[in-house]
Amino acid sequence: MSKANLSLAQTQQRFQKFYQNNLHDIYDDLEKDRRYWINYFWKTLTAVIIGTALICYIIYYGLTHEAFYMQWFDMVVAIWILGSCIFLCKPFYTYASITKARVMKKILSFWGDLQYNEGGRVISDTLIKKSELFSYFNKEVIDDAFSGSYKNVKLKVSEHNLRIKGNKGDTNIFKGILIMLDFSKQFSGKTIALNRCRFINILYANPLLFVALLIVLLPIVFVLYCYFTEPYVPLSLLFTPIPTIVVTAIIIAVFYFFNRHNHKPKATQKVILEGIPFLKQWRVQTDNQVEARYILTPKFMERMLNVKRLFHGRNIDFSFFDNKVLIAIHTNKNMFETTSLFTSSLSYHKVREVISQLHSIFAIIEEISQK
Repeated sequence: MSKANLSLAQTQQRFQKFYQNNLHDIYDDLEKDRRYWINYFWKTLTAVIIGTALICYIIYYGLTHEAFYMQWFDMVVAIWILGSCIFLCKPFYTYASITKARVMKKILSFWGDLQYNEGGRVISDTLIKKSELFSYFNKEVIDDAFSGSYKNVKLKVSEHNLRIKGNKGDTNIFKGILIMLDFSKQFSGKTIALNRCRFINILYANPLLFVALLIVLLPIVFVLYCYFTEPYVPLSLLFTPIPTIVVTAIIIAVFYFFNRHNHKPKATQKVILEGIPFLKQWRVQTDNQVEARYILTPKFMERMLNVKRLFHGRNIDFSFFDNKVLIAIHTNKNMFETTSLFTSSLSYHKVREVISQLHSIFAIIEEISQK
């Protein structure tokens, strides 16, 4: 067993005892809430099915007046779909919120003096922008957050979604975990380590745009497939869907623009380091070459590689500025969910998963804060 797996196994074993002494009764009480909200869900689902069937009946048999259809029917269907989604999602969000309010503070106390804040800000947008990991965003969605001290290191952790809000919708710039650590050392400059897959992150954080890109590429792929499997199909067909090619080019250009515009730091000096595995994962930029080399020693670069392993190879960015380190972990996974509406609250599986997530975060703090 590797050192990281052994540490996780030991943490899980210690927390299971902590759970029996401090959390079991709370989760036992949460089972009553779960049963209430799952009954609410099934009743709502039944009402939605009946209502949908009634609408379908009206469409097929009762809707004969064309003027009524044109003026009112689209609105009625849109309101019905929106209302159904809201009422069907309510049990999930409410039960998750109730659970977090009752258990997260207790869970975090296992690691020390930490304050939980659901949906509250612990990392200011000014500091996020100052880090230059994300040079522009105008909308934030914050889910879970906590702050405090762990092994004499002041920390702030936030489940964050950064977006650019425009007239035609939002574009996700970042979705994942932000970790900010305070150190006694003051950095005179700014050093940034950006992962080399930021373009893919934009696609990953915007699934609808990713699907759109796939859809417009399908005709081109189909023509190429026909050309290579059926010799009599002319390759010139590849250039017939001109609108498709134009739309594809526009989407790629938009992705490229956001990738360059939102991740182009002012610290523009490139740092050349002796660390091939590290440089395959990150490109480093700074405004202080001497300090950058002081920070990114071979041992520290190895610790940053360990941080990436702790989160199973997910893309991670680092920024060293003032007396702070901001770590951005890209993930679409909804973190810190210890219960599920369709599973008994006493089932330990979800709790175990959250403990693994928190263990990874605190292991990152230990790695980064080593002298």
